[in-house]
Amino acid sequence: AMLAFPNVMLDTFLKGVSCFAAARQTRKRKYGKLAKICRSKIKKWLDMGNPNVKHYDTFLDAEALALKGKRFSAVKHYEVTILQAGRSGYQQDAALASERLGEYQLSVMNNQEEGAFRLREAERYWRSWGAFAKVRHLMAKYPKVFSVHPTSQIFTLVESIQR
Repeated sequence: AMLAFPNVMLDTFLKGVSCFAAARQTRKRKYGKLAKICRSKIKKWLDMGNPNVKHYDTFLDAEALALKGKRFSAVKHYEVTILQAGRSGYQQDAALASERLGEYQLSVMNNQEEGAFRLREAERYWRSWGAFAKVRHLMAKYPKVFSVHPTSQIFTLVESIQR
């Protein structure tokens, strides 16, 4: 009903991502059911012709595939989401997708190199969007990933100069 109301779209999307993450982490069905409801709303908006939710749809598809254990399909969907969001100008969504993919690569796929790359990519997206607190959070959560990367040293230098 609210085809072009951005707050509802964003809220539904973020609830879907959160519920899929909770379902994967806790293995409780109730979170999976809530996530599917959010996903179906996004799909309805996409079917109604809303172009602003295409990357949300792909992102939630990736989360659903990850929950089902379809690892390689999930990775492909995350990658497509990053491309769609980046090309459409949704840096924050590309950052979130990169972060989720990086965490997925590290924890499920056991691919340290690809996971680190995706987390550094998420850091770059968050920084270009201006979310410096999120960048600090990522660096604190994954110190091994960012301790050896030269951009983390530059960011720390710039941050110390600004103080």
